[in-house]
Amino acid sequence: MTVLSKILFLAAALTLLTLSDVFSHEAAEHSDPELLLGWQIWLHLTIQWVHLVAFSLWLGLSAGTLLLGIKPPLDQLLYSAWILFLVMLATGIYNMEWSAGISQTPSLLLLPLLEKIPYGVTYTVILAIKLGFYTLTIIMTLILTLLHLHGKVDKDKLWQTFLSSGTVLGVAIAFVTSIVLLLHEVTDLWPTPLHSLGGVVGPGGPQGQTMVSQNVPPPNDFQPLATRAAWIDIGVRWIHLLGFGLWLGGNAAALVFNRVSSGRFLLYSWIVLTLQVLSGIANMARWTPFYLSPYVWNLDELSHIRFGKTYTLFMMAKHVLVFMAISLTMRMTVRYRRAHSKAEINPFDLRPFVVVGLFLGLVIGYLIIIVLLLHEGVDHAL
Repeated sequence: MTVLSKILFLAAALTLLTLSDVFSHEAAEHSDPELLLGWQIWLHLTIQWVHLVAFSLWLGLSAGTLLLGIKPPLDQLLYSAWILFLVMLATGIYNMEWSAGISQTPSLLLLPLLEKIPYGVTYTVILAIKLGFYTLTIIMTLILTLLHLHGKVDKDKLWQTFLSSGTVLGVAIAFVTSIVLLLHEVTDLWPTPLHSLGGVVGPGGPQGQTMVSQNVPPPNDFQPLATRAAWIDIGVRWIHLLGFGLWLGGNAAALVFNRVSSGRFLLYSWIVLTLQVLSGIANMARWTPFYLSPYVWNLDELSHIRFGKTYTLFMMAKHVLVFMAISLTMRMTVRYRRAHSKAEINPFDLRPFVVVGLFLGLVIGYLIIIVLLLHEGVDHAL
């Protein structure tokens, strides 16, 4: 446990050092400023973080539980699902009002008004599809709950239906969310092209030619989704979101239900962490709003760009925590192989490692939300 305690301490210390470094430069450097000041912004970030965590826990409850081979009672699955739905509903309503990619609330009832906003209708239609998948998930869970209460349907069939349908719907929601994120970028940047197509900030200001003249009527078609680059961006973000959700949710499921095979959990962890790392590298190359990727070795050059230093520092903190998660998984693997080779009667306890992994995932999730806010600030400046 001493090593695990050190990892927890390092994670907390790194986060505090990053925050202190960011805010210590705000007074001296007005280019990395006011966006993270005030309790309202931290409340806003926390609500978005809760939404991300709730969705990740839902993925863990369905896909993670299925892939890990855990068999918790159907009652626990259904009760947990309803709690998560309530949390996602409350935070989702807030995000619809205050975190949308357009200036008006995205509602199908306001389409005539949204036609005046570039890609306002496009964004709203895709978001409505995402909400449709959420609604379908709730209906599915409601039907299974009623059948379970009725007591005349085989519980094993209900259990399998819940996990398989929940997995499919969770993966679909993650995919549509990735499309929403792309359209969020489109609406923020218009008429500047996507970051992967050259719409980035350089030392001299915005780069990349505008797609159309600002004097023409606002576009509201699906042309942004008709390019190969857009679907590569969507695919990479989808894999990254899935990888994070499965990792965080899988750790939570293993901790709460505590009926997982050590070998299976390690295989699962390595697969989702590999997805995270590979898709993260691709995102750093394609989704970055700066002319340079926000790696720590580019910090000096990015410090001269608005939000460049703050963005890079928080990204660095995220990368270090991901490295800690990989190191933690590597240590678990070594412990497992030793126990397996010695044919120990009592295999090592996963729970301390899972607790640390869950903590790291929660902190990484918060850093992701902060980076997304800074990313949006750069996009608005473009």
